[in-house]
Amino acid sequence: MVLRRKLFISGWTVASGAALCGGALAMPVVGVPSTSVQSPQRLGTTVAITANATDPDPGTISYRFDIGAARGGTRMVRDFSVDSTFPYTPMLREGAYTFVVTARNNSTGQTASNRVPEFQFTSLVVGNTPVVTPAANPLVALYSSPPCASGGVFMRLNVLIAGGLPFQTNSLACKAGQNLNFIVAGMRAATNYAITSQTWNGSAFVAGPAINYTTGTPTVTLAAVSEPVPLSSTDDRTERFMLMSTTAPALPLAVDVSGHPVWYYQDPSGVTPTVTRPITGGNILILANGANSAGSSVGALQILREIDLAGNIVRETNATRVSEQVSALSGIASSCQLGGSDCLVGAFHHEATRLPNGHTLALTDEEKIFTDGTQGSSPANPVDIIGDIMIDLDTNFQVVGYWRAFDHLNANRAAILGETCVSNQGGCPPVILVSGKANDWLHGNALYFAPSDGSVIFSIRHQDWVVKIDYGNGTGTGKILWTLGLGGDFAINSSDPYPWFSHQHDPGFLQNGTTLLALFDNGNTRVSAPPLGLGSGNSRGYVLNVDQVNKTVTPVLSVDLGVYSLALGTAELLSDGHYHFEAGFASAPPAPAGESIEVYPDATLGFTQKVSGTLCYRNFRMVNLYAPPSKD
Repeated sequence: MVLRRKLFISGWTVASGAALCGGALAMPVVGVPSTSVQSPQRLGTTVAITANATDPDPGTISYRFDIGAARGGTRMVRDFSVDSTFPYTPMLREGAYTFVVTARNNSTGQTASNRVPEFQFTSLVVGNTPVVTPAANPLVALYSSPPCASGGVFMRLNVLIAGGLPFQTNSLACKAGQNLNFIVAGMRAATNYAITSQTWNGSAFVAGPAINYTTGTPTVTLAAVSEPVPLSSTDDRTERFMLMSTTAPALPLAVDVSGHPVWYYQDPSGVTPTVTRPITGGNILILANGANSAGSSVGALQILREIDLAGNIVRETNATRVSEQVSALSGIASSCQLGGSDCLVGAFHHEATRLPNGHTLALTDEEKIFTDGTQGSSPANPVDIIGDIMIDLDTNFQVVGYWRAFDHLNANRAAILGETCVSNQGGCPPVILVSGKANDWLHGNALYFAPSDGSVIFSIRHQDWVVKIDYGNGTGTGKILWTLGLGGDFAINSSDPYPWFSHQHDPGFLQNGTTLLALFDNGNTRVSAPPLGLGSGNSRGYVLNVDQVNKTVTPVLSVDLGVYSLALGTAELLSDGHYHFEAGFASAPPAPAGESIEVYPDATLGFTQKVSGTLCYRNFRMVNLYAPPSKD
């Protein structure tokens, strides 16, 4: 069993320690993993790796998969899960790989491993000629290049559509004698492209031969996208792609500014996942359904997964595996079942974001029963309250720290509009401890890392607050440094009848974490009936000048977006100084939809794109699918 001692660095709880072996209990017996195809295979081939294990001691067996170069180190691709098969598709490097499976008896904690010591993936390059190979997704291709010419520093691809503008992929470093493989995404269906390598030699880009490639046609139905206000000559032309976190039944989707699909993702569970954030280089963080380490729940956003643009799993963990680690760090016993008193990390929700150091911050829920008077509770009237836990995961998706809202926020300040959750309610984590409803106290929906001081901005929707947390690049106090919003620490300079945001989404700073903060102001409290609100209104695109020293805030942009979005939303600064706001639940005829709206600095509304037949949690407007937008 893995045991960890806990260190408290002034309130931010972090992990340290080493794995200790258990006692006289038997270890699982693990056979050599089987593979769905035999070695060798061409690069880009999917190999299903299946574990098999038995144990004389009773208990549920969970499996961890680690993969790496046969003559190098491995890294975790899936943490302990009851799913015994992992689909692996290498896209970036040919050569010999090792597949390692570790089986764990969850009851005894005993582990044992076995491996496929060497599985060969062969190069797609033919001689000295680059090759483009279709991926499983018909809008995605794999470009394989021979090594860079002498003097090459890095290589990227230029992808050009006839009669249109090109886009560039991510860059890969040149290494002597090593082929380079690129996942190419951002192309329309059934369309011919000229793909050309561009090698930087320190002073100029040197173009390789143009390879013509025609994309395939998706066999799935994608959400309909239209342009109620077409792109004009004065609208932004740099961020030409929209990556959308559409909701069920639609698949996650990317389109260009003309509305043509250029990417989509089908989750193995068959259920639409939540896209949280794209990562520099092309990978994407998602929250998905699937099996956890305990086998106690399938579904309900149990999975935090990183995928590449071909849709392959790069690494993943699950809620019960993270719960184990948080419970060990905190000393809090977690019981995620009907009748339990405290469930740590029942599911992931709303946010996972990559930090500059490679760590990942993710939001999870904590469901806790109160009987001490909190929110009207008593021994005779227990109250179930849902809070949030922010998890800090290292580059191997292992918990290195957490921040628990119940430790730092006033649980007696109930949700402003009295929101509750019941089982299987959209936008809520699973309600596990009771058969009725739980008070949805916070409903945290965004985390933003401020590199200027290493803090974290946390959006608390049901409190109408944005708070700054002393994360301190992972070693901070965890203290709330300030609270922004009605009833918080700041005075607002505005004559607006309701100047504060409410039930907001996606807040983040635009200028080095110190001055301008943009967010999507859904406005739920503002449009509610008096005396709490004004009784009517639309959602707003909001940019605030925040004086963190003097605790004053002044609206720089407050624009009525012409629709009311009761939930969901995005706020982004574009490269030309315009803004991109997304009303993900736009209650506009004939049915709710997602609308992204370009807004000029003078509050003029511009280019508008609409996705129909679905809602849209977030919408990222991007230069290409490899370079995520940044507020900072």
